[in-house]
Amino acid sequence: MTNYRNDGNEQDLMPRAVAWPDGRETGVPAGEKGRRGAEAGRSAHAAESGRRALSADAYEYIRSGLIRSRYRVGQRLVLRPLAAELGLSPTPVREALLRLVSEQALDLNDRNTAVVPDITPASFREIHRLRVDLESRLIQAAALRATPEELDALSDLHERFQQACARQDEGMMAAGNADFHAMLATMADLPLTANILHNLWARIGPLYALARTAPPARPPGVPHPHDELIAALRAHDPDAATRALIADADYARSWIEPLLPLADAGSTV
Repeated sequence: MTNYRNDGNEQDLMPRAVAWPDGRETGVPAGEKGRRGAEAGRSAHAAESGRRALSADAYEYIRSGLIRSRYRVGQRLVLRPLAAELGLSPTPVREALLRLVSEQALDLNDRNTAVVPDITPASFREIHRLRVDLESRLIQAAALRATPEELDALSDLHERFQQACARQDEGMMAAGNADFHAMLATMADLPLTANILHNLWARIGPLYALARTAPPARPPGVPHPHDELIAALRAHDPDAATRALIADADYARSWIEPLLPLADAGSTV
C-alpha cells in the first residue's frame, strides 16, 4: 500500500511505503474463509481493471493536451486540480503523470510536481531533426498507400487549420496542425514508427503553445507546405511529399526557434 504527501497546493507524486494493517480473521470456518477469499479476489481484480482503465484515460487526455498545445513549456500540472478537471480521483491521474514522466514527456520539479519540460535551442534542434527523420519515413510510406478518402479527410483537417489561421486563433491553429500531422502518421500504416513520433509530438506541442503568436504570413500566391504535401500524396510521389514535409518543418522552425532562450545560441547543428 502507498500513501502520498500533500505539500501545500502541489501534490507530491512520489510514494512512500506504509505498513498494511493486520487483516487476519478469527473464528471463521475454513470454507467460509475460502469463499470470502475468492470473492475478494474477484472484486480486487475488477477494481484493478477499472483503475487501469481510468489511468489509461487520464494518460490519453494529458498526452493529447501536450500534443495539441493545451499545455505550454514550463507549466505545472498540479495533481488535484487536474484530477478535478477530469472528474477522477487523484490515483489514476497520478499514475498517468508518472507514466508521462517515465516517457520524458513531463519532468518532476523539486516538489515532485509534474511540469512540462523546459527546452533549450540545442534540444529543440534535436527534436526538429528527429521529427523530420521519423515523419519522412511515414510520409514516404503514406505516399504509396494513401486512399482518396484518407486524402479528402486530410484536406478537411488542413482547411480547418487554415480557417483557424485566418481567425488568428492560436489554440485551434496549434491543435489543427497537430491533428493534421497525426493523421499523416496514421495513413502510413507503420504503427510503431507512428507511436514514436506521437511521443515526440508530446514535446513539440508545448513549443507551439509557448509561441502564442501566429506564424509569419506567407507571401501572396505562395502555397502552404500542407497544400504541397497533399498534392504530392495524391500524385503518389514520395520524394515530392518528403520535400514538402521538410519545407513545413523548416517553416515551423524559423518561427519558433527565435522565441527560445539563447543559452546555447552559439552551438551549431
